Amino acid sequence: MNMLLILVALSAAAAVGLVFVATRGLLQQVPPEDRHYQDPLPRGLQLIWPVVTATTLAIAPRLKSAQLEKTHRALQSAGQDYVLTPESLYGLRVVAAVIVTLFFALLVLMLGRASLATLLMCVLFGAPLGWMYPTLWLSEKRNLRRRKVVRDLPTYLDFITMAVEAGLNITGAIEQAVQKGPQGPLGQEFARMLRDLRAGLPRAEALRRMSDRMDISQIANFTSSLIQADRVGASLSDALRAQAGQRREERFLRAEKLALEAPVKMMLPLVMFFFPLIFLVLAYFIYLQMKQQGIL
Repeated sequence: MNMLLILVALSAAAAVGLVFVATRGLLQQVPPEDRHYQDPLPRGLQLIWPVVTATTLAIAPRLKSAQLEKTHRALQSAGQDYVLTPESLYGLRVVAAVIVTLFFALLVLMLGRASLATLLMCVLFGAPLGWMYPTLWLSEKRNLRRRKVVRDLPTYLDFITMAVEAGLNITGAIEQAVQKGPQGPLGQEFARMLRDLRAGLPRAEALRRMSDRMDISQIANFTSSLIQADRVGASLSDALRAQAGQRREERFLRAEKLALEAPVKMMLPLVMFFFPLIFLVLAYFIYLQMKQQGIL
């Protein structure tokens, strides 16, 4: 019996070693990636990035162009198109699905509940959860970026309006706004638009591309008003001042809405956690009083 256990242990160790050697050989065959033109990866992605790169090379030829285009638009709206490519996002989804499935399987093994049914449940729950996690992360990045853009837009519009009224054209006014305005995703998108203009792209097309990249209604209204004012020869300063006032009013209304929603959002935690503790403390003192008076 002891000899059989030793053979099983040696076989398991050999299998793990072969998997390690095969994985290492596969990773060594992956060509080195040039990321000098891209943003740095988050700390968590750096740990698994070689595996993500190998998986991306394996599944990239099987992806359809429509899928890649949709994913590219999602990455652009989240501001992550210089961090991940559409192909690498699909590779990350596959790797995340495998990691979450293995994590659930490890928990089941540690609890001593390993069986075919439990392992199958780990696959059924872990694989979809891991596949969806990069999408949820991207959605959170998109929402955070949108909040920052909406917050900084009135300030940038004020800078651009003052520069236009001082005699600069719209391109020079945007350059001044990028230099003097707050750092954030909006400043990065304006700087990207200026690079498009220096590359020879028409101003209307550069504004339209910025609007498509960001996919935010406030930016779409701003770019549309600029394109329309430029096309019909209207006063840019008046259009910009109207846009700044409207964006500031929208920000005030949004803050007022969040303030009114706060009591409603606090109701559930109060009912579930705070009120039961108060009732428990009051019930304890009532019990002591009744005990002293001989009622109980």
